Amino acid sequence: MGVSEDIAPWLVREIIGGSGRFADPFAEPNGYSIVEAEDEAALLAARGRYLDRLRYAVANADALVAGAFRREFYDFYGVDRARACSPEEMCRGLVFDSFVLDARDGSVGACLTNSRFLFGHFIECWWDGDWRLRSAYIC
Repeated sequence: MGVSEDIAPWLVREIIGGSGRFADPFAEPNGYSIVEAEDEAALLAARGRYLDRLRYAVANADALVAGAFRREFYDFYGVDRARACSPEEMCRGLVFDSFVLDARDGSVGACLTNSRFLFGHFIECWWDGDWRLRSAYIC
């Protein structure tokens, strides 16, 4: 893995505002970061792209989550069905617990979770540089 950097939590909080779809950037561990930068110059160039992608994700969070969600995720053994009574409710309750930019190709990875009904588990998603979903799986 190349040079990695966590994005300043105060900057993330400024962008996500009061969005209930994103975890608090001051919570541990901080999952807001850039990975795979070859050197400091690549990392510096990726910061602006990261912030742009985060702004896009905040503005389009519901659509991104809905596009990544699969009804069969509700059948996963780790889902507390007493707290997420339907696949639709589970989808509505998912939160971006991390937001990672791959500096090499501009792809974005995120873990979607909700400690109320998916404690200790998450849905890992990857979108390409044009926001096309590459993969989504639950673990």
